[in-house]
Amino acid sequence: MSSTVINFPTLLTLIRLASPLVLPLLLFYLLPYASLPLNLALAAIFVFFGLTDFFDGYLARRLKQETLLGQVLDPLADKCLVYSTLIALLAVQKIYFYWVVVLVGREFFMMGLRLIALEHALVIKVSFLGKIKTAVHMALLTVLIANPYQALGFQGAPYWNGIECLLLIAALFLSLFSAWLYYRVFIRELIKKGTRES
Repeated sequence: MSSTVINFPTLLTLIRLASPLVLPLLLFYLLPYASLPLNLALAAIFVFFGLTDFFDGYLARRLKQETLLGQVLDPLADKCLVYSTLIALLAVQKIYFYWVVVLVGREFFMMGLRLIALEHALVIKVSFLGKIKTAVHMALLTVLIANPYQALGFQGAPYWNGIECLLLIAALFLSLFSAWLYYRVFIRELIKKGTRES
């Protein structure tokens, strides 16, 4: 692990960590105009912040610049980006509050599960399904931001609202299903650990 603290991958993480200072304000004040060019520009800004999540990890491994600071800040930056975006979308009524409760509640459940696992000297690794869940979440948020036709419903804008609905269903399913699988893995590893120690 590199001894360098602030390198380029870590700088990308810090940029994403700063996203709640900029993106929610832009979404809150500009999304109500329901302008396609404006919404697409806001979606592009969100995608830019989201891509830093991929490139900071990829470059850190490729350039052998992984640092403890980067490992600590990376998941924090991810949650700051997603949570602040969901709150802004909720504030402008682009997403129903029940779905925000489910999506955010799932992440708090996973944070608690990982803390309990650490107390038992266990590590819950990110699964492939978890990575797919993250990708679907990012796609859902991008479409929610980009879609200026929500008020028209399925009849007025079947393409936009249909894709948005499918992504929402997929995001909710993957969130709950992956959390359940993580819980099963935790219980299985906990039982194994108890069996070895007995």
